[in-house]
Amino acid sequence: MYSFTSFFKTIQLTALAGSIFLSAVTSPAYSQNNSLENKEDTPPGAVILDTMVVTTKTVDNQFQTGDVDLTHTPSFYTIIERDAFEGRMSSLSDVIEKEAGIQIRQSGGIGSFSSVSLRGSTGEQVMIYLDGILLNDASGGGMDLSNISLSDVASIEIFKGTAPIQFGKPSIGGVINIKTLRAEQGISGHVSTGYGSFNTRQSSALVNHKVGKLDYLFSGEYLDSENDFEFKNTRGTLWNPDDDQWEDRKNNAVQQANLMGKFGVDINKDSRFSLVNQWFQKDQEIASWINAPANDAFLDTKRNITAASLTLNNISPLGLNTVLRVDNTWMEEVYKDLNGYIGLGKQHTENITRKYGCTTYTEWMTKANTMTVTADIHYEHYEPDDLTGQAIPLDSRRFIVNLGIEDTLLLMEGRLSIIPAVRYLHITNKLKSENTSFGTSLDGIDDNETYWNPQIGLKYRVFPWLTLKSNVNQYVREPSFFELFGDRGFFAGNMELESEKGVNRDIGLEASWSFQGSHIESLSVNLIYFDNDVEDLITRVYDARGIGKSDNISSSDISGVEAGVRLCFLKYFTLTGEMTCQDTENNSNITAFDGKELPGRYASSWMGKFEIRRWGGIFFLEYLADRDMYYDTANLLKAKNREEINIGLSYLFKQHWQITADVKNIQDNYYEDFYRYPKPGRSFSASLKYIF
Repeated sequence: MYSFTSFFKTIQLTALAGSIFLSAVTSPAYSQNNSLENKEDTPPGAVILDTMVVTTKTVDNQFQTGDVDLTHTPSFYTIIERDAFEGRMSSLSDVIEKEAGIQIRQSGGIGSFSSVSLRGSTGEQVMIYLDGILLNDASGGGMDLSNISLSDVASIEIFKGTAPIQFGKPSIGGVINIKTLRAEQGISGHVSTGYGSFNTRQSSALVNHKVGKLDYLFSGEYLDSENDFEFKNTRGTLWNPDDDQWEDRKNNAVQQANLMGKFGVDINKDSRFSLVNQWFQKDQEIASWINAPANDAFLDTKRNITAASLTLNNISPLGLNTVLRVDNTWMEEVYKDLNGYIGLGKQHTENITRKYGCTTYTEWMTKANTMTVTADIHYEHYEPDDLTGQAIPLDSRRFIVNLGIEDTLLLMEGRLSIIPAVRYLHITNKLKSENTSFGTSLDGIDDNETYWNPQIGLKYRVFPWLTLKSNVNQYVREPSFFELFGDRGFFAGNMELESEKGVNRDIGLEASWSFQGSHIESLSVNLIYFDNDVEDLITRVYDARGIGKSDNISSSDISGVEAGVRLCFLKYFTLTGEMTCQDTENNSNITAFDGKELPGRYASSWMGKFEIRRWGGIFFLEYLADRDMYYDTANLLKAKNREEINIGLSYLFKQHWQITADVKNIQDNYYEDFYRYPKPGRSFSASLKYIF
């Protein structure tokens, strides 16, 4: 287990950054007039994001207590604003996969299981938040991004590696925080409808009304698709092309709906109460890898999130700002595969997860520093039920306490930020004994785990156009019920799993230049090196039947480079490029796996985008590529390299009507992010939106 001593031995990158900072401080180029811009001085439509002026990725202008202060955070982050996906028939996976450090794996078409990897992590190692509420649960399996609708999303915050203290759980990969729409003054809204390939239909509506101290917001979306795309069925015999046949994907349809309601009242200028409820439902057919026509497997998901929060600012003589939130999440998953087309054996299960949480955030701000204290307490109850009567699974419970304290020290008139923090994590597991679907008896667990996770970050604005950052943090992740018990015949359980423990490190620069009276308007560049050491990494090993099992490997070393460039020129044109190259080395105690690449991660990802904004319209052409990924731990099954070209057009006329059209994967290439589960080829979509 990592100790405080071993943690602080890992700060060599931060020490390196510190030496750069100090050398810059003593440079004659330093001027006291080059202090950081204040958020209030930001012009409409563009903000200063670190040192880069960005028009399509901006800070939410409705900054509230509990939000991350992007002006001073040393974390490397990306903000994707709503106008990047407004009106388009896009999924969360489509939107975020273009960012450096992010890789998406999808098991099929629209609505199919989608997982995210951040800096070589697994889906379980990326924490997904919705307005600060953690969506990852103890049942595990990784957060399915397809279960998050974009209809009510205002912006998407992606924090890579080190997570700000506002998020209770640190992670090897980082944090994705999805911020839903907030009420704005007056009345506004929209209605939209769209159609796409494979008989995909989507409709949404939103109304917002704020008058005086009261406000409300309602939004809804419905999506369905047959997902009957054509693909080449190899029937699992890669070395025998004679039985290959082009077929339509069978039993792959999906229907889903998302409803959200928000109510709020401004009690006075320094206090606010808000209540939100979001309902999500998805009915999904599950195609088998052999594309069996008689397959009737399905997975139905229902989820309801309710949260109430009270914000109090400028309280006590110290002028404290605080937020108190209570939340409840209920989720039901019903899985049926009575003919054994998907996993092994007949299965019909109903799993219910109930989460109850209380979160507090308090900050004390002075001219020189900001002290922050957080507490996040959650109780989770997992109730599995085998409807076939073959097994008698029993309930499991998990109680988690996350406490954090952080101090943001602002030196040299705000040019230098030093942010040390520490988190305390206590986990109580009550996992009762049960019988698996394979008839194996599993002994129960009743234990307690306690961890201290320190972190430190540095951010220095060397020149008005150049910012340097560096972070080090320690993290821990406890195994999920999915990894402990297995699920759906695809995965066997492993009750001997240990928690993952590791350290994240990164260092990098961000630079931005603006040019007056030139054909080139602005240029932004970023370059980041990251390195993650993990002990007892939980990874999945597959047998000859394709059945997986989670296991601890002795250690792993994940390192890589992220780079990005953005060029705005000739007033209407923008070029953007993103690149990630990473090495995910498996330092396993199993000889056959030692030195191999960790499965499910591409060694490199590339994105290039050309955009034209003119006459109220936006046209884009983008190129995406992922290379060198293995499906298996032994690196015997290598995935096909992916190259995809997409185009899109959006046009707003008469200030009320918006038309969008997109074509994805123009080359009509076929790929499998998961072995034997193909993705669709070329597809198109178009939508019409009325804004009022």
